[in-house]
Amino acid sequence: MAVIEHNLAMKTDRNNQEHALVRRIGQGDHKAFHTLFDRYRSDIYRFCLLLLGDRETANDVYQEIFLAFYQACRKGTVPRNVRNYLLTAARNRSLNYLKINRRYESCDDLSSTLSSPQHENYELQDQLRSALERIPAQYREAFLMAELVGYNYDEIGEILQVDHHTVKNRIYRARLALRKILSPTIQEMNGKDE
Repeated sequence: MAVIEHNLAMKTDRNNQEHALVRRIGQGDHKAFHTLFDRYRSDIYRFCLLLLGDRETANDVYQEIFLAFYQACRKGTVPRNVRNYLLTAARNRSLNYLKINRRYESCDDLSSTLSSPQHENYELQDQLRSALERIPAQYREAFLMAELVGYNYDEIGEILQVDHHTVKNRIYRARLALRKILSPTIQEMNGKDE
């Protein structure tokens, strides 16, 4: 129980600090903006990239999000939760872009996003990129919010405007679909290791 209270206190403190930074941005404090920008830029960019599948488009959308955030702060429109505000904006702008350009299932640059020390197997990266392209967008976005950004089900539900059980179901279905798509590759790779 003490751990839960501690985590809640830390989250409340962080929200209060961010709210103060947002007020300072509203007063023209560029340093406050850069503090929040530095805190969230990599998560927001990666999320846009994974939904959009194109570096140039993701970069454009990502910049629009932070510009709109800055303008909202300057107008006194203070988001209650900066992290959720930015991720919701990333989701909405990315989905709008996909809808306008009819690119619902493309994720061409995913492998470069996943290029990190823990993802050194390039064949598996390609398979993962391909698998993510094949699952429905609503499952993919919930899965990415949980796995990439680290949101819990309630936070994802708030952003997607669905209940906790729907989020849980979407993530479960994404995992099942990914497991089904990737199982032949994983079995083949495990067979090579023997």
